[in-house]
Amino acid sequence: MSLTDDILSQPTFDAAIRTAVTGVKGMKPTYDWVGIYLLEEDVLTLQDDHYLGQPTVHTRIPLNSGICGASATDGETLVIDDVHEDGRYIACSLSVRSEIVVPIIAGERLVGVLDLDSDTPAAFGEADRQELERVADALARAWQALSGE
Repeated sequence: MSLTDDILSQPTFDAAIRTAVTGVKGMKPTYDWVGIYLLEEDVLTLQDDHYLGQPTVHTRIPLNSGICGASATDGETLVIDDVHEDGRYIACSLSVRSEIVVPIIAGERLVGVLDLDSDTPAAFGEADRQELERVADALARAWQALSGE
């Protein structure tokens, strides 16, 4: 069974999130931190069981703040090869060098973002982007099916 099928087979959206995070974290050793922030009003919120990696103090990120907030606001995947060169980066660990953020959009509604950090510079290529966008799409479909919206 593929990761997207596994996400879509979960009985709750929370289980779909945990499945996605676990599956993505296991894809590559350079995926050092994987998390899903959900949109609550105008703030992206990270719950304790929605990430794998080092703990972060950044559990609430306003829209338009940081790379996660920019991706959520623009509705576009952002690939940052060197976070230290991007003024939007909110440092959660000094070891992080690159980041990819993929919005989770169900229809016209932003549900949240899939956020990955790597301690390796330029860790995310086009194949990573495509696979992570498929995961985000599966999460959006799971959200639609399980939320009743």
